[in-house]
Amino acid sequence: MSERVERAAGGLVVRQGRQGREVLLIDDAYGQVAFPKGHLEPGETWEEAAVREILEETGVRARIVGDIGRIEYRIERNGDPVRKQVRLYLLQAEGDASPVHQVEEVNAAYFLPWDEAKARHEERGYPNWAFAFAKAEAILDWLDGGFEEKFRQLSLAAPVADVDQAFVAARAALNKLVAACRAEVLQTLPQVPWFPAKDVSLPRPKPSAEAVQAAIESTLLRPEASEIDIQNLCAEAIRKKWPTVCVSPRHVALARRFLGAEPVRVCTVIGFPHGASTPGALRFEVADAVASGAVEIDMVGPVGALCEGDLASWYLAVRAVVDTAHQFADPPVVKVILETSALAIDGVIKGALVAAAAGADFVKTSTGFHTGGARIADVAAMAMAVAGRAGVKASAGIRTPEAAVQLLRYGADRLGTSAAAKLLP
Repeated sequence: MSERVERAAGGLVVRQGRQGREVLLIDDAYGQVAFPKGHLEPGETWEEAAVREILEETGVRARIVGDIGRIEYRIERNGDPVRKQVRLYLLQAEGDASPVHQVEEVNAAYFLPWDEAKARHEERGYPNWAFAFAKAEAILDWLDGGFEEKFRQLSLAAPVADVDQAFVAARAALNKLVAACRAEVLQTLPQVPWFPAKDVSLPRPKPSAEAVQAAIESTLLRPEASEIDIQNLCAEAIRKKWPTVCVSPRHVALARRFLGAEPVRVCTVIGFPHGASTPGALRFEVADAVASGAVEIDMVGPVGALCEGDLASWYLAVRAVVDTAHQFADPPVVKVILETSALAIDGVIKGALVAAAAGADFVKTSTGFHTGGARIADVAAMAMAVAGRAGVKASAGIRTPEAAVQLLRYGADRLGTSAAAKLLP
């Protein structure tokens, strides 16, 4: 019998009180201190359910400003197995109405000053949400500092001095986010073999022209690309000494034949570009790509799962590809595409952490088919998250020498680009 799934959503609600930031807590029917939350109704999104449940349980209206995380556990209901999924958001209270508990499962609802609320939750809260306050504090530091605008939205064309200044200002908040996300995934994915945290020194020294060239993956993934286009890509790689070409699966064998004994690696993509393939389909794609001559594989992880905090599905997909790759005598390099433009900054960090823990050789920013490409802040966050356990590949939108240098300084080890010839002066 398959498990029934029950979903619930709620949140950690904050407001500015007379003595500083306050947190909304409830005393539930089991004598525990908790955050207001409840079941998703048919047709609701996670976000809609969180806002509605908080209002129904406490009378407090609030708006979502961030994501605390998602936990899963199993229970029995009437003798039947139930898979419980609970997602918490970070919300800002609107208005100054005092909370009033409004459902029979809630014995009291109240705001407490931050430190007092944290201490009460540590004493009487549910252990599976032990990371909630640290995660909320890290997100609030990021938002309060304006780093989403001041650092993450910086263009690849921004002057070096502006980028360095923005990173110096954001570094403490980014370090705090990485630590909080690590605590979250340690709690929510205890079955995963985690790797040690390590400080990462950024920015790196300015790379030489030779270092830029060595990082380039000359890419042609347009669906309308012809065989002649692929041959021309490979000919340019030979002529310019690009170390890698990245082509669609149907063009792998062609590229391998054309390159012959030339020292140019052939990379391809799987689950591309939407990240909607099943683990079984991804396994087949790995085997097919290797049989055709690929020595590197860029997989699109299940982006939708990562967007809704389903780290377990993200891990299982990456693990399926890594395990299949490792069945070969010469395993292909595995790079995992996060599609960073679809994620909040903490989603970028968690996606990179979990992919590295699953055994990926690289984490990668983008497919080039979403709304945005590589960003300096995302590359830095990924580098800080994987902490040397995996490399970082920046891709999409990299069209100038200045952009290449910026990304390599801030943690990229590879550069996926359809404009390879433009990256060297």
